[in-house]
Amino acid sequence: MSWGLPLAKAISAGVILVLAAGCGGGSGPSSPGAPTAPSPAPVVPPPPIVTIGGTGVSPKEVTIAVGGRVTFVNNDVIPHDIAGGPDPAHPDCPEIDVVGFLTPGQQRATAAFATARTCEYHDHSFHSAIMNGRILIR
Repeated sequence: MSWGLPLAKAISAGVILVLAAGCGGGSGPSSPGAPTAPSPAPVVPPPPIVTIGGTGVSPKEVTIAVGGRVTFVNNDVIPHDIAGGPDPAHPDCPEIDVVGFLTPGQQRATAAFATARTCEYHDHSFHSAIMNGRILIR
């Protein structure tokens, strides 16, 4: 009985399997060319919320990153008109002006703040310090 040909075929098959496993046929992150799981998208926190009520705005101060926004929510029973600046005589921060007039239950976000600075705001229709606040852009 001759073992030459069957033995040669078995050795050839074994060598091919070993070579295939070493050429990226394996799985796992160390295998070149292996598909990788997609990276999770960065979690972007929702914009901070300033609520407007009968006792004023809350919180009185929020801090956001450059490019961020702030959402104003009118939880009061009367309308409010949010404008940038510490008072009507000193307008500032037009990003806040887009909030504008909010009827009870309405909400609206500011425009994105493009530069680091401090922006004050007030309620243009309710002239009281309880309706003033500040946004710190860092």
